[in-house]
Amino acid sequence: MKQLEALAQEYRDGKIKEQHLELRVFSDVFNSDPEKVNEACRAGELIRNEQVASRAGVELKEIAAASVQNGSLLNGHVLTGIEKKIGGAVIPMGVAGPVVVHGEYARGEFFLPLATNEAALVAGVQRGIKAINLAGGLHTVVTFDGMSRAPLIEAPSIIEAKQLCRRVVEDMQLLQRLDAVISDPFVKLKYIEPYQLGTKVFLRFVCSTGDAMGMNGVTKASADMVRALLKELEGWKLLTISGNMCTDKKASHINVLQGRGKSVHAQVHIPEEVLKQVFKSGVTSRKVEQVVFNKCYLGSCLSGTISGFNVNAANALAAFFAATGQDMAHVVSSSAAFVQAESDDDGLHFQVSMPSLEVATIGGGTNFGTAKEALKLLGCGEFGSSPDDNTNVKRLAELCCTAVAALDLNTACAQAAEYEMADSHVALARGEKE
Repeated sequence: MKQLEALAQEYRDGKIKEQHLELRVFSDVFNSDPEKVNEACRAGELIRNEQVASRAGVELKEIAAASVQNGSLLNGHVLTGIEKKIGGAVIPMGVAGPVVVHGEYARGEFFLPLATNEAALVAGVQRGIKAINLAGGLHTVVTFDGMSRAPLIEAPSIIEAKQLCRRVVEDMQLLQRLDAVISDPFVKLKYIEPYQLGTKVFLRFVCSTGDAMGMNGVTKASADMVRALLKELEGWKLLTISGNMCTDKKASHINVLQGRGKSVHAQVHIPEEVLKQVFKSGVTSRKVEQVVFNKCYLGSCLSGTISGFNVNAANALAAFFAATGQDMAHVVSSSAAFVQAESDDDGLHFQVSMPSLEVATIGGGTNFGTAKEALKLLGCGEFGSSPDDNTNVKRLAELCCTAVAALDLNTACAQAAEYEMADSHVALARGEKE
């Protein structure tokens, strides 16, 4: 197409700004036809891919071929999904299951999609699932639901700072007025947690966000509420819309104590006979208990672990996040998981708690490509109609916790069998005999 090639040459000559490439393709080549927005975005990324490959002196054909079409049109504006797109990245996806779950929101048998490059991970989840199923299934509950953002504002004096901290907790009419100024229909203010440092006041807004993870919505809502609040507070000022008391995409203990996203718990009782049947010879409930205590608590304390005492929760979590289109940066905060393993007369009581699991069934990468199919596989492909209508994301949270519990159970048992974890990785990743 001559018109497209001419536009590509303009781009190569630096006559088209980077952020305007897809819009120019959409308007100049496709005449702003709403049905052609994905074609325009695809053409734009191929132009950019070719330019980058040429300047770098490499071929990027696989990256170009792996594209996920996540462009859209909103009020005449072309939204490309991400900036400077040149294609996509491919991660192999496996599936574990079916696993039997007795949850508040996840009930029945489920296949768990896991996207990873690590050999032994899917096999590890599968073996954990085998033990869980033979034990009758995993029980799960959700105990907290809310997304937070914590703007930092400054008072004229420490006295006024103290007064506001008390007011945002006690004045229900103020909370109602602040909730009323939120412009996003899928965000609703639940409560505010204030923290004072001298004249500085951190306001940790906690909101309902429906089936969305809610970070962008709560950020926007926080801006709405702070603007309204500062109109009433003479001499106050905003220092930052996010003061790191949220806490977003960082390891922090406040998320463990207060919750962020979803707080999910899972438990299963594995009879001694099931441990013998599924795992290596010599694995007993007492040995697993010793591994979890000495590794997850004694070793983690000595190493200075900030939040979360587990075997390898981030491993299953990252694979589950990649498969279902979650925000991968939230692995760092969502993996603050706590594992408990207690031996009793009948076997092993195994528990996993995830206080700050940040997931979604709508928004971000959940709307497109393979992630959309993976969510449908999990029975979580829908979304509610209000901030409080979010059974889909709660089901997803319970299934995510299930994947983590299965892998941590398996890995704890593998380490209770002494060298098995090392030997199995060698066998599955390298094809070498144990």
